Amino acid sequence: MDAVELLYDWFEDRAHASALIRQRRPAALGLLGVLLGATSLYVAQALTGGGLLPFGWPAFALSLVWHAVVTFVAAALLHLILDLGGARGDARALFVHLGLSELAWLAAPPVVLLAQAALSKPGWVVRLAFFLIGLWSLSFKARGIRDEYGVGGGRAWLTLGLPYLAAVLLALLAAFLATLGVVLAALRSWG
Repeated sequence: MDAVELLYDWFEDRAHASALIRQRRPAALGLLGVLLGATSLYVAQALTGGGLLPFGWPAFALSLVWHAVVTFVAAALLHLILDLGGARGDARALFVHLGLSELAWLAAPPVVLLAQAALSKPGWVVRLAFFLIGLWSLSFKARGIRDEYGVGGGRAWLTLGLPYLAAVLLALLAAFLATLGVVLAALRSWG
């Protein structure tokens, strides 16, 4: 299988690309997509001066590992949710779809460079570009779920949103329990 042809088909001929992915499940191509997308996102964040970690090789390596692990866990979690819901598909093929959806981030560095060259204060344009590219990547993820599991668009988006909703609810629960612990400790010290 020619990887370049599969990438072209993934963007232009969804049915053919999905059939090839389902048949051959090229996990290495999915991992390559994740790594290229993570590299582009890291470079774009470095160009803006943003990012959680300082620019350098350790932060770059950590970013690559983080994106690969998150994509792997997301594929497993989404497969579990879809499988429990009765949809049938392959988790390895879903990983390939999720990895290839990260290729949308290849657009981020050129957009950042253009915004910095054209505008004196490109902050809001860059944030908007990151948001739109993120939505574009999510739409490719939902498309991959639809193509691999044969579900409708609404169910694909709902399934894609469930892990994010669970993470938000878990964070809210943790904040509530931490606040409750502080309040109970304050009440014990008064009494």
